Amino acid sequence: MRVLLRESASSSVAVRSLGTEVVGSDPVTQAAELFGAGVRGVVVRDPVRLGGGADPAPLTLLRELGAWGVSCRWELRVEETGFDWTVLSHLPPPQRASGAVRVDVTTWAESWFPCRCVQREGPGFLQIRDRRGAAMECYTVSDPELVRAARLLADGAAPSGVASEARERFAAGGLLVRLGSLEWWAPARVRRWPVPAMAV
Repeated sequence: MRVLLRESASSSVAVRSLGTEVVGSDPVTQAAELFGAGVRGVVVRDPVRLGGGADPAPLTLLRELGAWGVSCRWELRVEETGFDWTVLSHLPPPQRASGAVRVDVTTWAESWFPCRCVQREGPGFLQIRDRRGAAMECYTVSDPELVRAARLLADGAAPSGVASEARERFAAGGLLVRLGSLEWWAPARVRRWPVPAMAV
């Protein structure tokens, strides 16, 4: 899957293109490198597929680029029934969606805001704030094994390499998204604050 790189979040044809890049096997590092290289907007050329056997790397790249504040234009294709689009509602909203399940792209776009599902780190613990639902859910994780598992998942590790007990607990809270055989870590680390710092 190829991604068109732009130096601005604007979709204007006047914006200079920075070329294209293939979604790699380490989208967490890839997103950081793209931001560091001056990329501020991307266009995903092919629809991002959701279903059994789908590659989670494009989803992870969208999660990480959104955390860096990079504008993302993309399309979603859902290939399995039983999918609730709100589990992805913290990602930048897609331009359109198609497939086996109706996705309300308009509501997604109107309700979206930065840092909707984020992971913040402290010494020996982490906190996850999830606002994808009607009320904010806040989780403070201090168990060393769960902290280690969450950090591995946030770094892009395959869920199959994480202890099953940790996966089940995260899935029960909706933090590990499951669709068919796909498992994907939803929270993004806070990379850039969405509002300017305030002087006290």
